[in-house]
Amino acid sequence: MTLTSRVEFTAREGRREEFVQAAKALAAATRDEPGTLRYDWYQDADPDSFVVIEEYVDSAAAFAHNEHCDDLLKRAFELGELTAMQLHGDISPELQAFAENMPGTKTFPPLA
Repeated sequence: MTLTSRVEFTAREGRREEFVQAAKALAAATRDEPGTLRYDWYQDADPDSFVVIEEYVDSAAAFAHNEHCDDLLKRAFELGELTAMQLHGDISPELQAFAENMPGTKTFPPLA
């Protein structure tokens, strides 16, 4: 089963254009990641609110993405605030621990 995440960000005041550039750079960087199946950004009616939908082959691929894009992710967090995160799929113990340390994060494992 794949792992899907839905992450909401709000660009910090006066940083919207920089945030958009960071989001586009993140999307471009994922094209070469073998475990990344989807990485799509969306904008809300509020021009400072964004959502990224990510899909990975598994939790290990999500961590590989975080490692590969570490500098770009740090930049995104400088320019925007994570307001919510949902993780859907097989949640490894490592991913569960990660989620517990991220404010506003919920995990949704498959039905048993």
